[in-house]
Amino acid sequence: MEFEFTIGEAKRKVRTDGRSPTTATVDDRSYDVDWKRVDGDVVSLLIDGRSHTARVARDAAGLTVWIAGHRVRLEVATGDGETVAVAGGAGPASGSIKAPMPGSVVKVLVAEGDSVEVNQSLVIVEAMKMENEVRSPVAGTVRTVSVAAGDSVGTTEPMLEIEPVGDDA
Repeated sequence: MEFEFTIGEAKRKVRTDGRSPTTATVDDRSYDVDWKRVDGDVVSLLIDGRSHTARVARDAAGLTVWIAGHRVRLEVATGDGETVAVAGGAGPASGSIKAPMPGSVVKVLVAEGDSVEVNQSLVIVEAMKMENEVRSPVAGTVRTVSVAAGDSVGTTEPMLEIEPVGDDA
């Protein structure tokens, strides 16, 4: 799997098989990585022997990772070497919230018009007999809620739309 991300003005490429343990290559440097999901969207990482904790949110285009006070957007590269999109630590995040995997909505935690903060819980989705907490990648106002408890969801249709505000706008 190949990702591309931007921090500041620097574009970086990451290659990994996504397994644990694995070797991840960032640009031309390789790292030994062991990871484990410890609670919902929290991942414990051991990178070259150093421990880190990250929060990860997945959508159809890639991942948003919060680590050491930074938000990094990882976008999945297509087969022709292009990426779906490139965003990064300082760039705007999308306000379109999709399920990380197909499942059933257990609970909707926000309503239209609510103000939300980055990383706030929005929806609980059950998939493969596990509850997944879907969190907001942006601060803003909930524009639309398209799901209710009991609804089946896929990964392509938005469950919520958030109007970003502040640094995320």
